[in-house]
Amino acid sequence: MSLRYLLPVFPLRNLINNGAFLNNIRNTNNNALPTLCRSWSTTNSTETKTEDTVKKKKTVPIPKITLLSGDNLTITTLEEAQKLSKRRDLKLVKINDLDSKTQRPVYKMMTATEYHAEDVKQKAAKKELRKKSIKGEKVLMIGQNIAEHDLQVHINKIKKWVGKRYEVRIVINGDSNNTEKAESVYKLIENSLNKEARIVQKRQKGSDIKFQLLPPKTTEEEEKL
Repeated sequence: MSLRYLLPVFPLRNLINNGAFLNNIRNTNNNALPTLCRSWSTTNSTETKTEDTVKKKKTVPIPKITLLSGDNLTITTLEEAQKLSKRRDLKLVKINDLDSKTQRPVYKMMTATEYHAEDVKQKAAKKELRKKSIKGEKVLMIGQNIAEHDLQVHINKIKKWVGKRYEVRIVINGDSNNTEKAESVYKLIENSLNKEARIVQKRQKGSDIKFQLLPPKTTEEEEKL
């Protein structure tokens, strides 16, 4: 508080003679100073922390892809590639999940004709891979009245064939008057081989049950199929 603002209110002699009043003014200013300092220090500290927080925030990099379009190769984001293919009325197809050299997925923009041709090509490759993974075929006919011991012998034989990468075709000869027996034989085979083989194409033809047993998929097959 400045002394000149008090002069119009109080006579000068009273101010000079009243030492207690002047001391109160000094004490008021002295007491307010630490509070002002603390306030400034707190504000300054908060601003510094905010600046540090902003500096520490890192921008998450957007994954890039390799985009093929005809003879052109572009490095871009998947979102941009999708927008581009939509503008050009083309199909965006993933060719490779992860390129070993660039460590990026590979996409290609195709016309409808190119897409169809690529689809046919991939299906043919899958079919060829299945053929290569199977050494040959074995056929086994089992009667529905087979004894449990004899059935177990057949199951052990099937395990060996499947282990050697053979496809096993099985026919269970049933009785039209009692189809439950043939079904129970099938269930026993299924439960015994559910880990060693894959059962596919089960079908009922008259009183007979037909199905195939295939070797489990290899890691290479699972990656390509």
